[in-house]
Amino acid sequence: MKGRKRGRANQKLAATDRRLQLVMIAMNFIASKGFEGFRYQEVAKAAGINTGTLFYYFSNKEELIHGVMQHLREEFSKTPGRPVDKPTTALEELRLEFESVSDLLQNQPRLFLVHAEISLRGLRDPIIEKEVRNLDRLWKQHLIQLIEQGMAEGIFRSDVSSESTALSLISQFKGIGWHAMTGGLKRREIREAVMQIARQTEYWLTGKFDQVADSPKEIRASN
Repeated sequence: MKGRKRGRANQKLAATDRRLQLVMIAMNFIASKGFEGFRYQEVAKAAGINTGTLFYYFSNKEELIHGVMQHLREEFSKTPGRPVDKPTTALEELRLEFESVSDLLQNQPRLFLVHAEISLRGLRDPIIEKEVRNLDRLWKQHLIQLIEQGMAEGIFRSDVSSESTALSLISQFKGIGWHAMTGGLKRREIREAVMQIARQTEYWLTGKFDQVADSPKEIRASN
């Protein structure tokens, strides 16, 4: 019985690994060729499998795109260096959010390129547009909850709109991502741009310029 359970667990893990492999191949095609150059059959070929096997994991191109969007959501939601031994305030969480964006832009810029390609395609494809809007909706909800948590803690001002602030942050993050891809920004320039937005956002939300972090890592090191 235990052997069968381990066997099923190994099969499930293998299937998960294969799906991730296919998603990563699809992302590479989108990043290098654009969405218009992305072909369902080419993903199978690059993975060394036939189209029938690809169909087993993703029954069509739309399902594969859904898998790509899920992966983007998981990667965008990761926060490097999150403390695990103590609870964090909304302000600390917000600083980690900026650090995460800075880290992704410097080390995984292709994520933003793939997101941009899919977003542009969504302007002409209602199915893909729904995927893009869902990702943005989840991102906005996360930021709204974070801002409202800070208000409840008495750290953030209560006279600002959490929704407008969240939309403003998303717009600025996307703007930096696009500029980093098209403007040839260096790693230092990306970090400084993100940290500048972090300073302005903290000042806007707290009204206290003297507490604004130069770097989330520096703040954690000093605590």
